[in-house]
Amino acid sequence: MASAPAGIALEQVSKTFVTRSGPLHVLEEVDFAVEAGEFVSIIGPSGCGKSTLLNILAGLEEPTAGGVRFDGRPGEGRLGSVAYMPQKDLLLPWRTALDNAILALEVQGWNRAAARERAGELLATFGLQGFEDHYPADLSGGMRQRTAFLRTILADKRLVLLDEPFGALDALTRANLQAWLLDLWGLLAVTVVLVTHDVEEALLLSDRVYVMTARPGRISRVMTAPLERPRTYDLVSSPEFTALKADLLATLRDSGPVVSQGARQ
Repeated sequence: MASAPAGIALEQVSKTFVTRSGPLHVLEEVDFAVEAGEFVSIIGPSGCGKSTLLNILAGLEEPTAGGVRFDGRPGEGRLGSVAYMPQKDLLLPWRTALDNAILALEVQGWNRAAARERAGELLATFGLQGFEDHYPADLSGGMRQRTAFLRTILADKRLVLLDEPFGALDALTRANLQAWLLDLWGLLAVTVVLVTHDVEEALLLSDRVYVMTARPGRISRVMTAPLERPRTYDLVSSPEFTALKADLLATLRDSGPVVSQGARQ
């Protein structure tokens, strides 16, 4: 796996797209930073530019104005140095779970036998042991997401970007995967940036939560989650968590349409 997690920062980043109806201002003077080894979430109203921000972090888009620093240096070379997991699992239906998981390794030049052996070492950790020969159509939604996440981690990057990875799942499966990710992140030693609509998910998983305004997206607040680690899913029913959640929801109500309050509601 990667030798050490990496940090990344956006400095006064703005992004404008040229459309047939004129310029579309998506991001405006965004300052964002995640330190090496942190878990940081981004929440905000639909259409506020969260996914565009993630694309800029990944190097898939460049800002119209402002700069990116990756691991303390100018970030022009970050494309290919970041692992990116979208909301849809994008598993290939003709490949087994194991062979879907090793795609990133094969792209990097690994032969299939060595890639399978490497992935096999992590099957139990990702809850996939016994399912490696199943095709995507035979896997539950949670299993498919675990497979996609294993593929993301096997890319062996120091920064992992997650774009609403559990958003399409039912409430119980989402809660189970959140609890699973809490345990897994402690083992992997990677930096994670999560985009989510779920306030509960953001607070439960993150060291800090960035709140964005409606488009053009700006950072309206940065909340540090004063919750000790290790955390468990039972934390969401505690008075401290409930108070933090209410505080964060109040901020979101001032930022635009209210997003999801969490799987328990």
